[in-house]
Amino acid sequence: MLNRRCAMAWLGAAPLASLAGVARADPQALVVATSLGSVRGQAQGTIRVFTGIPFGRAARFAPPRPAARWQGVLDATQLARVAPQVAGQVPMAGAMSEDCLQLNVWAPSTPGPHPVLIYIHGGANETGWSGEAGIIGDRFARDGVVCVTVNYRLGALGFLETGALLGAPYRGSGNNGLRDQLLALRWVRANIAAFGGDPRRVTIAGESAGGKNVGSLMGAPSADGLYAQAAMFSGGAQTVHRMDEAEAFARLFVDKLGGVQALLSAPVAEILAAQQAAKQAWPRNFPYRPVVDGAFMPMVPLERMRRGMAPAVPLLIGSNADEGRLFLPADRAAEPLAPQFIANAIMEEMARLDERYARAFPALSPAERHWRLLTAEEYGMPCLRIALAHAARGNRVFRYRLTYPAPGGPFKGHTPHVLDVPFTFDHVQMPMFMQFFGLSAADQPMADRMHGAMVAFVRQGRPMAPGLPDWGRFDARNRATMVLDHQSALVPDPDRAERMLWPDLA
Repeated sequence: MLNRRCAMAWLGAAPLASLAGVARADPQALVVATSLGSVRGQAQGTIRVFTGIPFGRAARFAPPRPAARWQGVLDATQLARVAPQVAGQVPMAGAMSEDCLQLNVWAPSTPGPHPVLIYIHGGANETGWSGEAGIIGDRFARDGVVCVTVNYRLGALGFLETGALLGAPYRGSGNNGLRDQLLALRWVRANIAAFGGDPRRVTIAGESAGGKNVGSLMGAPSADGLYAQAAMFSGGAQTVHRMDEAEAFARLFVDKLGGVQALLSAPVAEILAAQQAAKQAWPRNFPYRPVVDGAFMPMVPLERMRRGMAPAVPLLIGSNADEGRLFLPADRAAEPLAPQFIANAIMEEMARLDERYARAFPALSPAERHWRLLTAEEYGMPCLRIALAHAARGNRVFRYRLTYPAPGGPFKGHTPHVLDVPFTFDHVQMPMFMQFFGLSAADQPMADRMHGAMVAFVRQGRPMAPGLPDWGRFDARNRATMVLDHQSALVPDPDRAERMLWPDLA
């Protein structure tokens, strides 16, 4: 059974093939002028594709800066570079480099301005790539949406808090991965009109770690105003470090690296080796996470939402029914839960919850109970908390729960983590998804509905598609949730039996 890192490396192995400065884009143009220089893309049928566009640069552990201007026309048909990461079962197709702040654009050839989707890839903030085959944005461009996928620094290079070790200039480095994403949002604001996009209609979205990063951006005041909508797929807004936790993890990392002096000089391979060793020694899941530093991130993002301080934007949010099956191997699932599988709760709380789950769901085997509990702990309940907090302020919230079972593969009959991605991007007939989840042309109607709902949300702030019931808003009274399956239905409070086991949601 694959973990998230290996699964996404395998699934991502196949490659993708100034606001005031441009009044209206030429929808046929393959050479586009940006604020940093001109880029040349390529035509693919009725869409235009631009890959590997630099948007930023950064010294190690330093905040990003805009990319340097270039002369002439940059070839934007090359693969974006890959942020340094431990290789999965199959290497990424792009070249790995610390100089990785690049993005990709899929744009319609029809006249705009078109709405814009900025997608942040997942991978536990340790792996992933803007060029993963599963998140190619061609189907969005086909349907009138400019789709942008972005790189950001990963692991220790993007989420290690080094201020206490390297001095004041490095304070806040634990949020550099988020700062990279913020810089990409600013690049989009300044340049997307040149590609036919509307900078006033930008939706930020992401899955897994990407969804958590969307939640973190909603907790970062400096990102306010750079997006008009948000979508979180299997995300959250509470998987962050306190400063003392971040500094403790940084000391552990330095111990594995061999000393503070190596932070700025060690080869990338040594950084990655220490990254893995520190993760294995840290008694919690998801160690490479943003930091509540009092500046870039003044408080836990969920708390900012609860206080009504986050932008009042429409939000699409949800999770899958069996996410935990991707992470907890079957041969360990019946054992007592280990802290390395827990992302948000403390072990004492998880022990109490395990007892409550055993009483509430006596028909579940220990393994099935643990898969369900881990799914709720990292994805289901965090997404529900966000939905409640954001809706409580009168914002439009649309919640879903994906229960569509994988037709084949190692998760046949279940709805694991990542299964939403081929539906959202309309790639169910991509060979890797066909092999991993058993998807085929028979599953295309589900892709039509989920992808169509996402396109509608990006266009007009409400998900809808032929074949889906009317998708009403979620609020604390009705908790209306679209249960996405072969026969989808808008269900009031579908998690009631489970959420009542969580004290803050009862």
